[in-house]
Amino acid sequence: MAKVLVVEDSAAVRLAVTEVIEQAGHEVTEAENGRVAIALLDGGALFDLIVTDVLMPEADGVEVIKAARTRNPGGRVLAMSGGAPNLPAGYALKMAEMFAADAVLYKPFLNEELRKAVARLLSAAADDPAAG
Repeated sequence: MAKVLVVEDSAAVRLAVTEVIEQAGHEVTEAENGRVAIALLDGGALFDLIVTDVLMPEADGVEVIKAARTRNPGGRVLAMSGGAPNLPAGYALKMAEMFAADAVLYKPFLNEELRKAVARLLSAAADDPAAG
């Protein structure tokens, strides 16, 4: 069982993502925006995986990724985005990759795509001796 942080400003999407990850047997902590996620990391919480939306108010996914890289060593990051009216999802996810997201998912995605991405990242973390 892995510890997973889900960071998503849409309550409906956050619930859906949380349910898929919990059904896979993992423990999920939820954050409704990047500010809350960063506060959890600042407080010493550690996660095997952080699943974060890229475009959010108060602190975006790039800020979450940067915080995760310094405060959550060895943890993996999965960035997700459906874009915004003036910002295509591809651009948002490319930014996430530039700031060291381990993988990206375009919204909307199928539950199976999320399950596979989570399993792949957690397996890679378990195989990496440098990971926490």
